[in-house]
Amino acid sequence: MNSRDRVLATLEHEEPDRVPLTDHIYMPRSLEGVLGTLGVRVDTPREYIKVHRILGLDLIAAFPASYPMTRVEKETYVDEWGTRWRVVDDMSWYLEGTLRTAEDLENFMPPDPDYAGRYKPAEEIVRLVGGDLAIGAVVGGPFTQSWIPIGFQTFVKMLYTNDRGIHRFIEKLTDFSIAVGKEFIDRGVDAIWIPDDMGYIHGPMLSPELFRKFIIPYLKKMVTAFKSRGVKVLLHNDGQLMPIMDDLVDSGIDAIHPLERAANMSLETMKKKYGDKLTLIGNVDSKTALQHGSFDEIRNQVLDCLKVAASGGGYILASDHSIHEGIPSANAKFMFEVAKKYGKYPITVTR
Repeated sequence: MNSRDRVLATLEHEEPDRVPLTDHIYMPRSLEGVLGTLGVRVDTPREYIKVHRILGLDLIAAFPASYPMTRVEKETYVDEWGTRWRVVDDMSWYLEGTLRTAEDLENFMPPDPDYAGRYKPAEEIVRLVGGDLAIGAVVGGPFTQSWIPIGFQTFVKMLYTNDRGIHRFIEKLTDFSIAVGKEFIDRGVDAIWIPDDMGYIHGPMLSPELFRKFIIPYLKKMVTAFKSRGVKVLLHNDGQLMPIMDDLVDSGIDAIHPLERAANMSLETMKKKYGDKLTLIGNVDSKTALQHGSFDEIRNQVLDCLKVAASGGGYILASDHSIHEGIPSANAKFMFEVAKKYGKYPITVTR
């Protein structure tokens, strides 16, 4: 069974030959540390794929290439959405959204989803992996993609003061994301991966009622559109999400990542409550164990995840965020080596 087949079987809640492995790997120094060379990016497909081969991963995230940003002053750039960023050492740091008023929202037109350059890295990944790795194309979700161009405080105020305008705005962005996702699907990806962080460590960033009114219907619209094209839909959503987890499940998603330990996202609880509905991805602590822990600590967390969630299928081993800059490449390699050694079916590890 190749890597792609393992992932697809797991998303169908079958038991593949071993637990598939993945992670959002997107920060340049992490990529370079794994490969041992400079110039590795998510838009350098050959090198990016090599990192996945070295780590033995089964699922690769294909990120869209952004439209070139416009420099407005030293280290400050504006993207195609009009959002301002500070770029330092190849890292983009959010500064502010530039949409301020109800009129701004009404007049705003999303970028062109047909911009061909947006899909070039994904096209090359599809060509190079040749059906071996499963490919999840990254498409923006309705919450994060809506508040960033406005700014979080202004966005929340408008939920109360500009109900109709916010709905129209979110729908515009949702339709843009659906168009982008369909372009990816037409290019041969296996899944759509929606990053849409709705939580922080203590709970959702909005009340459950506001999420149900303004966000969940558009997430469901996206999921329905993509699944009608025959692909699976994975949701990346940091933070403590239990107050809205039923709503996320009802949207129709097939899998959720990363089940953040620091936010008390219990893998055991998730497996018991949603293991028959969702494929669970993640839960190895990227803040403590993977950054600063010993190999014994990393091994124990990996074995704990396998014991709790892998039996019966429906689990993909990953960190509870990404392979970010703070994680030594040796620790990342060790995490996946342990998972490959013990994540074979039937699962026999003990806690």
